[in-house]
Amino acid sequence: MALRDLALALLLIGGMPLAFRRPFIGALVFVWLGMMNIHRYTWGFAGEISWSKLYAGVTLLGLLASKEGEWRDSVRQYWIILVFLAWATVTTAFALEPARAFNKYADVVKIQAMCLVTLALLTSRARIIALIMVMSLSVAFFGTKGGIFTIAHGGEYKVYGPLESAIQDNNHLATGLVMTLPLLYWLSTVVKPWWLKAAFLGSMFLCAVSVFGSHSRGSFLAIGAMAAFFLLKSDRKLLAIPLIVAGVVTAVLVMPEKYWNRMETIQTYEQDESAMSRINTWTTAYRVAKDRITGGGFEYYSFRSSARYSPTPDAVHSAHSIYFQNLGEHGWPGLLLFLAFWLTVWWQCARTRKALPPGPAHDSMRLLLRMIQVSLIAYAVGGAFLNIGYWDFAYYLAIIVFAARRLGTVDASARLPQPAPGQQVRPSVAFGNVRLH
Repeated sequence: MALRDLALALLLIGGMPLAFRRPFIGALVFVWLGMMNIHRYTWGFAGEISWSKLYAGVTLLGLLASKEGEWRDSVRQYWIILVFLAWATVTTAFALEPARAFNKYADVVKIQAMCLVTLALLTSRARIIALIMVMSLSVAFFGTKGGIFTIAHGGEYKVYGPLESAIQDNNHLATGLVMTLPLLYWLSTVVKPWWLKAAFLGSMFLCAVSVFGSHSRGSFLAIGAMAAFFLLKSDRKLLAIPLIVAGVVTAVLVMPEKYWNRMETIQTYEQDESAMSRINTWTTAYRVAKDRITGGGFEYYSFRSSARYSPTPDAVHSAHSIYFQNLGEHGWPGLLLFLAFWLTVWWQCARTRKALPPGPAHDSMRLLLRMIQVSLIAYAVGGAFLNIGYWDFAYYLAIIVFAARRLGTVDASARLPQPAPGQQVRPSVAFGNVRLH
């Protein structure tokens, strides 16, 4: 029995009573396990236990016992995903590969159920910060480590993510890191100790280096789009510009010639086998959706489906795009629901930010919503070339937006009583006069 197996098992088992008594703690542990897959870094019994399912169960039991959470509002804001899951139930019933489709369906339902649970439990600003810290630092751990690795080896080797996770692939990790960069920047603005600010900014720099170290062309486009939008949305452009320049200069100095040669193939994709395989899989997804209103169901990729729909029947590839992934797996209705959800998230970001009264008391919240929009740009651009349509990190961003709206911007601020003459009202940092506990 390895010591790390025993240590991790004792830690996670010991935390279950706390997760039962305080369900939000259980939700955070679920997020941590999903983002880091820490149990996969053991080599014994601890790596074979489905800890995330155990914590999901304990958290749900704790919720039933405590009756905690803002459920009515959460269901109302998350209704598009609930409709999407209902449609996914239909597409799974008619899937081209039923066994694989059901397994993926179960995973997606579990993730979305816990996203809804977490949304219901986001009842204070402190909880929003806690969620952002857990999800960001879990991904940034691999980016920080990967950035050091990239600098130490001159960018010769690719950086990969946690084992058996949604971001194990170098391309997936890189896009995940690009999405994390704006959140690290926001965290650096809300902490007070100078060394914590420096730690977040240092991690941000190393994560950016790690993106280049992944040798991913999709993330190269994503970080370019993110950097431009980050500069536009940042509240401290005198800090943002040096950060971007430092990342670019480091990439130029560290990355080898073969990296830049690979990036140049973006302009000559017709001559690149990998790029053409993506176009073939996108064509396959379109043909599946055209032939079947329910699409092919989750994980329909097989020689059988390729023989029927692919321009290259002898090759099997996944969709390599969040858009064509949803189109091929769930047909046009699934793609429309997917797009409607993310457009709603973007709209809620803008609406909530504009509804905030002017003044420094609301600056933190405004900046967070802007940084989430920057992350969504990275998801939209990087995800165009990757199968991360169901990655929970993106959906945690969505529920943070929904929770922020609920916690005291549009509706709650309108219901606030006006203070009596001479009465002082102490504002909270992010939500003005709305006191969050």
